[in-house]
Amino acid sequence: MESLDRSKAVIELGKRIVAGLELGDDVVAQWMAHFVAEKISAAEQAPLDTRDTAVAACVEAILKLWANRYTLPPYMRPLKELDPLLHTLKSLSLDEADGYRFFARAPNDEELKGATDKEKELFEFAIGIDHAARELIRYLLSSAAEQATDAVRPWLEGAAKGGLDVKVELSVSWFVADGLLKAKEEAQQRAMLERIEKLESFATAALFLASEMRKTLPSDVEDSES
Repeated sequence: MESLDRSKAVIELGKRIVAGLELGDDVVAQWMAHFVAEKISAAEQAPLDTRDTAVAACVEAILKLWANRYTLPPYMRPLKELDPLLHTLKSLSLDEADGYRFFARAPNDEELKGATDKEKELFEFAIGIDHAARELIRYLLSSAAEQATDAVRPWLEGAAKGGLDVKVELSVSWFVADGLLKAKEEAQQRAMLERIEKLESFATAALFLASEMRKTLPSDVEDSES
């Protein structure tokens, strides 16, 4: 038998799902909403001697629906507010053809043994750009996630209380968490200052690189652009 607290949390989440399913005119979604609503009603109104069985059946139905939530139409899907962020993160993910997109860490002295000073300078430059780009991406995604915080928080909290699977959503939950932790202003300001410094460093490095690249152009190319 499910623990009482978990069962209650799952049923409350089920009510939220039903409310979302009832918003559209999709026949299958309407049927699912009616089915789950009946299970919830039966669980809440069952006499004491059959309540455990009714609650277990209700929880099972909600868990199955949750497991298949991605098959629902987007406009009625739980946590649909995270879809744009999930798609953006997916587009930023590494694939086999892009295995060196980001540096996992800076190379140590042993790994740079044999490299010239100029090569080391370029390596450090590349790593600096990488770190600054990560900070910029993180800031932009975190700011975007804040817009979805109010809508997403009840779903994430309810799913956590009910012990439901949110593996996919957890991949972006730290961005949402940034939005939920806005109250920690002092810590945020320090972090913001660090990001600003990294971005300023990135801007300086980018200008330096542009200048170096410009030096490689033939003079007649420069003249034609004037």
